[in-house]
Amino acid sequence: DHFGLHGKVDIEVGTMSKAFGVVGGMVAGDKVIVEWLRQRGRPFLFSSAVTAPDAAACLAAVDLLEESTELVDKLWANAKYFKVEMKKLGFDTGVSETPITPVMLGEAPLAQQFSRELFEEGVFAMSIGFPTVAKGKARIRVMISAAHDNDDLGKGLEAFSKVGRKLGVIQ
Repeated sequence: DHFGLHGKVDIEVGTMSKAFGVVGGMVAGDKVIVEWLRQRGRPFLFSSAVTAPDAAACLAAVDLLEESTELVDKLWANAKYFKVEMKKLGFDTGVSETPITPVMLGEAPLAQQFSRELFEEGVFAMSIGFPTVAKGKARIRVMISAAHDNDDLGKGLEAFSKVGRKLGVIQ
């Protein structure tokens, strides 16, 4: 929906972990395509079904989102603020058009060290390197949420600034 493609593609793929804060994902499309994916898709073959409590949590999240746009609006506002402030600090936040903010660092050892240092500052943000991303494109993946308030975002920005300067990523 965000990219205006609803109804214009044959297969829609969604995540329940990022969108709803639970686990799992989904594929929607023509019955023949979905059945083929069930039978032939390697990730599906080696996966477990979503548990009943997780499915209930997803449904509850959908109910909340259908009641109001407040949480979605806050998510986007938080993400925009964080990205703008990170760029002001001198970080490369890539070209993400989602609330998930990549902090581009290049080499995997640097990204791993950055993640560890952030954790020591009270910020949990995972590093991602090869083979998940191309060699030389390692990054920190920042998951901003609607639950973050201005103090949370400020503390996160302070931690990124401190670690970024310490590791020579920013001036």
